[in-house]
Amino acid sequence: MASKKQQLQQLLTPPPSAPIDEVRAAELARALAPISPAYLRQLLRASGLPLSPTVEGVVQDSLDHLARTLSALSSVYPQQPQQTRALVLEAKAHAKLALRRAPHRADRQQKIDWMIRWLENPTIFPLWVQLQQRATGTPPAAP
Repeated sequence: MASKKQQLQQLLTPPPSAPIDEVRAAELARALAPISPAYLRQLLRASGLPLSPTVEGVVQDSLDHLARTLSALSSVYPQQPQQTRALVLEAKAHAKLALRRAPHRADRQQKIDWMIRWLENPTIFPLWVQLQQRATGTPPAAP
């Protein structure tokens, strides 16, 4: 029996020309059932294919990825406020759990702080993060 990853690769051959959106992700979830939403998101991210912001979710492996994905969610927030807030709240909860396991990681607290800033005002976040990065001397994340 093929693994979920292999099944997904088959379902995505040939690769889609447009980013994978929520409708396509739901179709893939049904085709791969049973599969958790988190594992499907992980497999889709690993595929390297373009994903809509709400399918990609919040990527926390670096501040650049966090800034990029939160900014992308800001762009769709006006059309999907509940879904985007839910994604950021879930990511913040995961970050807080990770912080409890390694409390001396300042970068994890900074990521939580950035998600809090997003939750306070999602539409202003992209400008805030650009100003933050300019003030700290780090290059802005790619849009």
